[in-house]
This record gives sequence, C-alpha cells and structure tokens, in this order.
Amino acid sequence: MKSRREHILLVENNASISDRIARQALRPLGYQVDIVLHASAALQEISRIRPDLIIANLNLPGLSGKDLLVAVQSQGYEIPFIVLAEETREGDILQSFRLGAADFLSWPAQETEIVTIVERVLKQVRAQQERQALVNQLSRLNQELEKQINDLTALINAGKAITALTDPKKLIETALEHCVFLSKADRGLVILQAERGRAYFLRAALHFPAEIKPLLNKAWDDGVSSLVAESGEPLSIHGEPLKPFILSKYGQSALILPLKVKQEVLGMFVLLRRQAQPFEPPAQSLAEAVVDYTGIALMNLQLIRTIEKRLHQSYPERQNQQLKGQLLSALEKAQTAQTALSQFLAAEGALLTARQRQWVLNVREQLLQLEEVLSKTNPS
Repeated sequence: MKSRREHILLVENNASISDRIARQALRPLGYQVDIVLHASAALQEISRIRPDLIIANLNLPGLSGKDLLVAVQSQGYEIPFIVLAEETREGDILQSFRLGAADFLSWPAQETEIVTIVERVLKQVRAQQERQALVNQLSRLNQELEKQINDLTALINAGKAITALTDPKKLIETALEHCVFLSKADRGLVILQAERGRAYFLRAALHFPAEIKPLLNKAWDDGVSSLVAESGEPLSIHGEPLKPFILSKYGQSALILPLKVKQEVLGMFVLLRRQAQPFEPPAQSLAEAVVDYTGIALMNLQLIRTIEKRLHQSYPERQNQQLKGQLLSALEKAQTAQTALSQFLAAEGALLTARQRQWVLNVREQLLQLEEVLSKTNPS
C-alpha cells in the first residue's frame, strides 16, 4: 500500500487507547503519529510540527479536549480536529461540533472505525488543499495575464511614440527609454555606426553616471558590442564572462541588441542591470520589438527625407513643372504609407507576426518603388 505522509497529533493520556489508535490502526498504514499526554504539550507540539490532523480526547486532565479545540482555532490554525469521547457524552460531542470539530470517534472503537473516520476527514483535507492549489494557480495565471496585457499596452505605446517622431536623435532617445523600461534594465545606451567607415559612436545614454556625458558623440568600443555587430544576433551576458569588458563598470548583466535596417547593422542598443541577473526571454523579446520598430522608423525617415531632398532640388523652369508634380505625388504617397504604418502599429501592436511583417514589407516596397520613380524623373 502506498505510504501516506500526513502527520497526525494524538492527544491522549490513556496508554491503551493511544496504542490502539497509533500503533495498531494508523502507523501500519504509513501515517506519522505523534502522541502527547495533555493539551498544554499539544499546543507546543502543534507550533513545532504543524500536523495535518489532531485527535484529542475530550476527557483530558487539566485543559479538556474542547479547551484545546478552542485554543487551536483562536491561534489561527486551520487544522481538522477529531474529538474522542464515550457515547454517553453526546452533549459534549455536539458542543464540539459547534466549536468547529470535523468529526468524532466514539470509544471504544475498532481499528477499522478509527481508519474510516481518519480517512474521511483527511480526504476532505486533501480535496480542500487541491481546491486551494487550483485557486492559487488561477491567481498566478491571472497575474501573468495582467502582466502580459500591461506589457502589450506599453509596447503599443512605444510603437506609437517611436513612429510619430521625425527627429532621429529624439527617436533614438525615446526608443532607449522604452527599451530600458520594458526590459526592466537599470540603464542603457545606444551606439551607432558613422555615416562613413565602420567605427561606432555613442549617441545616447540613459541613467548613467555623469562621467558618461563627455563620451557622447565620440567613438565607442566596449569590446563586446562589436561581436553583435559582426553576428547581427542579440547577445545576453552576465556575471564572470562580462567582467573583462568595459560594460562591467556599469552593470553585471548586459543585453546587446542589433539595430538593423535592410539587414544591415547600423548600431546596437546596450541594456544593463546592476545585478548579475540575466534578462528573461519575455523581457528580451519586448526590447527586441522596440528595436525593430526603431529600425523601421529610421528606414522610413530616411526614404521620406530622400524624397523631400529631391523635391526641393532646383530644375530649369521649362523642365521641372511635370517633374515637380510627380515628386509631389510621390511624396504624398510616401507620407501616406508612413501614416498607414503608424496606424498599423498602433492598432495591432505586440510583436511582429508573419502578417505584420508582410504589412511592413508592403510599405517598404511602396516607398522603394517611389524612390525608383524619382530617380527616373530626375534629370542628369
């Protein structure tokens, strides 16, 4: 028979009764049974072992079994209680039920009766524990769902804020703020590749000490971000492996995310935690989504500014009327596409699914086609 691990406290000063209940009936079935002789000792033992069940004789020396029942409940213990009494003490048994006893054991009793009553009470206890476990699990799931909804809302707000900006510097700074918040990082920085050459420059820093300010807009090499630039893949590093690098001066855990435009790495978002606590996959996914939004927004800003630049170029009067009309139409289409992308991100939000990525590709294709039209209509 499978061993049961429930712990039973028997409060009984009669050795023959204790022997019948503990040694003959319950212990052979695998129950742990501790025996104390009076109620005062029982209270001390309850605080020590926290039994799953208490069996107590109503006729105890000193404090009675009813007194023990009241004391157990007054101290906040939710432990089922079986009272042991002779059949002639029906009044005391009834009063015990009113005080909260789970069941009673009429003495004298056979081993089968003892086991039946104990099993009945413990079955109720197990069922209650299972219900409580389900309640706790449901509560945890609700908390996780609420957190996911909050994260989703924050991500949608991040997409709206980023795609609404037309100043690249402000766009980068705003994206960094959202990355730090959503990933639960303590600080972060952005390094971008120079327009010419492969060197990277520090363009934004958030929650760093003042010593970092003189380094802004200067070449930056922390020894580890270059690995991300080469691979184009995110890198999470913490603890001892991070110590040889400059970043360990500012945190013990780092998450480095590549900023890509058309699969080309333009820079990196570097997120740091003071403690050597790795970034959890959900936190990394949220930060990656923000960096993706940033890359898309920068790409569209670049295309729109190319259109605007060509629009304002000077052309001979006889040649430029039709061309300017085409350029104005192209610019209007590009801006319409940009607005559609912003509305899409605000409405759909969350991480980019396959359908969302197709939307982005469609917008990108439309803008590229407009650029091609402009190049054909631009006189040499």
